[in-house]
Order: sequence, then structure tokens, then C-alpha cells
Amino acid sequence: MINVALGGATGKMGRTVCDIIQKSKDMRLVGAMIAPEEELFGKEVYPGVIAKGIDELKSVVENADVYVDITAAGPASKVITKVPSMGVNMVIGTTGISENVIQNMRDEVSKNKTSAVLSANYAVGVNVFWKMCEILASSLKDYDIEVIEAHHNQKKDAPSGTAMEAVKRMMKVTEINDVVYGREGMPGARKKEIGVHAVRGGDIVGDHTVIFAGSGEVIELKHRMGSRDALAKGFIESIRWIYGKKDGKVHDLNGVLGL
Repeated sequence: MINVALGGATGKMGRTVCDIIQKSKDMRLVGAMIAPEEELFGKEVYPGVIAKGIDELKSVVENADVYVDITAAGPASKVITKVPSMGVNMVIGTTGISENVIQNMRDEVSKNKTSAVLSANYAVGVNVFWKMCEILASSLKDYDIEVIEAHHNQKKDAPSGTAMEAVKRMMKVTEINDVVYGREGMPGARKKEIGVHAVRGGDIVGDHTVIFAGSGEVIELKHRMGSRDALAKGFIESIRWIYGKKDGKVHDLNGVLGL
């Protein structure tokens, strides 16, 4: 039985993952962490599981084999560098965490001989989408690249981690070093850059489009998320895959999904 603790247990994604864990025969929820201002703080969020805060992190993960973080960049930054010293593996789905914190987390995982999975998106299709972005960008180096992402009106960060992962991968395979976030006023002629645009509205789960615009033709690569179930399945498979590993490494979803 895989014991799981989850940060962000009452968020939209957190609830979906927790519900699947509760129904799974090979895992159970043993810890939940949420923000102190939430209504369910200090109360039973799932049978036998009391919602606690960051100050009680040790108590949240003390019986866990795997800690899953689906919170926000601020709280996640305070947690993911501490969990490895507690001997617990991690699956990290929170985006917007600084590179310094990520490097500190990698150092702690290595030092404590735990293991982790880190990805900006846990859907199988999105990981294939990223790969296709790399292939097209490397093949169409004279084309202008624009990225458009759309999410629900409650999403806190922008642009999305999924969009920025696509940008990062395309920058690696091209000679483009500049990113422009939206445009207004008189920006002038387009430079050698990748444009990124964020849309927020309604209950959009997650849409991502990359436009490759050349002379006389346009290629659009699109991924649309119909429900959070696709993301949740990736989290569940990552929990199973990382369980028991103690190799001191931080993995991406390519290893989990065999991509």
C-alpha cells in the first residue's frame, strides 16, 4: 500500500487526485495540507485525514511514502526543499517555482537519497505536445512563433507552466533568446522573439496553441484539455512510479510515461 500526503488537497486538481487515491486499491491518503484561511483548515477533509498547514509539515508527511505538491509557488517553495530530509519521495505539479528553489530541492533530493518527479504538466498528451513543439521549432527556424494559452478565471499564475515549458524547449532548439509577454502600444516590427499570451475566463481547464507563421503559410499546434482527469491520471501513475525509488534523482514525466 502506498501512503500519500498531498499539498493543496482542497484545490480543484487536488480534490480530483485525492478522490482517485481514495478509490485506488494500492494507495491511501494519509496527510493533507491546505492554507490556514481555507474553510476546512483543521477539519477532516477525507476519512481520518485532518487538513493541516505548512507549520505542521512534519506531521503531514510522517506516515507518507510520497508527498504530492499541487499548491502555489509560494508555499511549495517552503516545502519541497524540506521534504527530502524527512525521507519522503515527491511528485511536484506546482508551477512558477524559482530556479533557485528547484536547484536547492535537487540538491536535497541528492543529499538525502530520495527521489522526485517534477513536471509542469502531468497529461500524456501535453508531454507529446512539448515534443512536437521541439520538432517543429527546430525544423522551422525562419518562422515566427507565438504561444497562446487559456485557463479558467480562478488560475493564479500567468503564463501557465505548460506554456512556459513549451517556450523553454523551443528556445533550446532555436537561436531565439527573447520572450515577449503580450503586446500593446507601438511595439514596432516583430523581432527574433517568441510571443506569449495568456487568456483567463470561465471554466476553461487548459488550452494551448503554438503558431508557426512563415511566408505564405501557417502551422498551428494545439492541445486542449477536456477535463482534469487526464492530469490526475498522470499524477497517479507518477506516484506509483516514484514509490520505493531512492536514487537521489529528480525525474521528468518522460521516464514515468516511457516517452
